[in-house]
Amino acid sequence: MLLSEMNTPKILCLAFVLLITNSALAFQTTEVSADETLLIFVRHTEKADDGTRNPPLNPKGLKRANSLANELAEMPLSAIYSTNYKRTLMTATPVAYHFELPIYTYDFSNLEEFLNKVIAEHKGKAVLIVGHSNTTPNLINLVMQEDRIAQIDEKQYGDLFLLYSKAFGDTRLSIEDF
Repeated sequence: MLLSEMNTPKILCLAFVLLITNSALAFQTTEVSADETLLIFVRHTEKADDGTRNPPLNPKGLKRANSLANELAEMPLSAIYSTNYKRTLMTATPVAYHFELPIYTYDFSNLEEFLNKVIAEHKGKAVLIVGHSNTTPNLINLVMQEDRIAQIDEKQYGDLFLLYSKAFGDTRLSIEDF
């Protein structure tokens, strides 16, 4: 039967079923099983062009950082990690405020150890990791044990990488916008 041949109650019923199904699928992507950790990777939001090596966020970046907090509001977030730069810390701050969590900084001296520790310590939970256009793909690829994500274009913001991981190489990835 064509949609145009259906009467209004049938169309409304179909729309309701599609809405419920779509909502259930969206919720399913944020569920974390007890034996995996949801690593949420984001690149910092839009930065100011102030000529320094450590710029803060610009107004658009601040707005997007608040959008990130709203996007993650229903996640089972247990920790937040960021590099020690103004733009990454400012991106993580609204999320930290919402969840009443501290922001832990990480460095690049031993990324494999850092990521293994995060996966092991946060089973059944979600962790936000804020990085940069080059480091975020590197971290994702390290956990996935494959070169799947390319460096992010300098003008591209708003990608949310949801990486469900039981261990290195045992992962599934979803990419969304915020």
